[in-house]
Amino acid sequence: MIQRVTIIGLVIFLAIFFQTAFVLIETIDRPHKTVISFCKAYYQLDDAAKKLVTESCRVQDEIDLIDQYFSAQKKIANDRGYRDQFLVNYLTNINTHIIKQTKDSAVVNIKAKRFAIIPWLRTRKTYDVDHTFSLTFQNNKWFISEGVANL
Repeated sequence: MIQRVTIIGLVIFLAIFFQTAFVLIETIDRPHKTVISFCKAYYQLDDAAKKLVTESCRVQDEIDLIDQYFSAQKKIANDRGYRDQFLVNYLTNINTHIIKQTKDSAVVNIKAKRFAIIPWLRTRKTYDVDHTFSLTFQNNKWFISEGVANL
């Protein structure tokens, strides 16, 4: 009986230990996570994308590139008679490759499939995403510093 309780206690302890370790490892900021988060937010027309990009990369010639893309997508949707969020896209089959990484910079390539689901029309058209971003490490966080202008 004591042996069975000891084994069950050990299994529970190891499960809690490994779960805690995996959660802590997952919270570490990595450059490829920033790129994935940015692309998801960008194509879903989410303002969270702006927080993942440096100011110098986002604003060029006094034009906010992310706002410009969001406005263009919303205008296309409104011109077609739909809501602003009509042209939201989702990413699937996401693959990232860290091309180069130093202590305070990284170059990351992302490849994914981008699609918009329009349920009432039953259409599903996919587009390939293959883009390379440069990132910088500032304030213990990764930020995209180059690559937004070419999206």
